[in-house]
Amino acid sequence: MSSPDEKYHDSAHFHFAASRYVPFLEHLGIEPVDASDGYAEFHMTVKEHHLRTLGLLHGGVVATLLDTAMGFASITKAPKGHHVVTIQLNMNFIRAAYEDEVLTAKGTVTHSGRKTAVLKGEVLNQDGKTIAIGTSTFMYLPFPDETKHATTHVSQE
Repeated sequence: MSSPDEKYHDSAHFHFAASRYVPFLEHLGIEPVDASDGYAEFHMTVKEHHLRTLGLLHGGVVATLLDTAMGFASITKAPKGHHVVTIQLNMNFIRAAYEDEVLTAKGTVTHSGRKTAVLKGEVLNQDGKTIAIGTSTFMYLPFPDETKHATTHVSQE
């Protein structure tokens, strides 16, 4: 992922999101914009390699963008020594997106329990038009060896 935007340098959550190297997200051009307690935002610019037939953005790319924002938001609520995995993702596609559109995905935790987090999210284009909405559930799973992954958690203090 590229360098975080200067205005978010004071956010520990944003540093955490921006520091995570995820090759698939880099390949798609999905980048962090903001993160805070229970919230994350990512963006991407639609390029030719994201398209399906008729010049439309592939739905799988939209799903990945939305899942990423909600997943990173859930990480901000994960207990120390835990990571998250998607166990449910539900989406509604509202309108098509096309090449050169800039999309923003926002994920918000609506509930965080002992073992799971429930989130809502949306994908908007640069004009604020809704591309997709969704909900998800993420499960908190302990790292196999917490000492190996100690730097991947954001303190809730």
